[in-house]
Amino acid sequence: MILTVFLSNNEQILTEVPITPETTCRDVVEFCKEPGEGSCHLAEVWRGNERPIPFDHMMYEHLQKWGPRREEVKFFLRHEDSPTESNEQGGRQTQEQRTQRNVMSAPAEKRTENGLLYLGL
Repeated sequence: MILTVFLSNNEQILTEVPITPETTCRDVVEFCKEPGEGSCHLAEVWRGNERPIPFDHMMYEHLQKWGPRREEVKFFLRHEDSPTESNEQGGRQTQEQRTQRNVMSAPAEKRTENGLLYLGL
């Protein structure tokens, strides 16, 4: 099986990677990146949604799961660290904290206590 990996966003530079049942995502990334290049990760894009693929993911199985829709999926080598679940969760927590800060910084004359809205000083 052959996997086409785009090396840039404009989809003009690509490489074709041979995939066997033992091929991991890390193998694909190592195959695609330049010697001495820093952190990279493989991302799949389907219908405008991008998802990083974990390094230990078995690519043959992954491609098999797409079945006939495989032609709709594009794979890109991203020249940056792979986002991790902990970073994504941290990002969500930061958003929640921002929301809490916005609620807490509401004007003093409009506040809610015990389900009642207090207007005044």
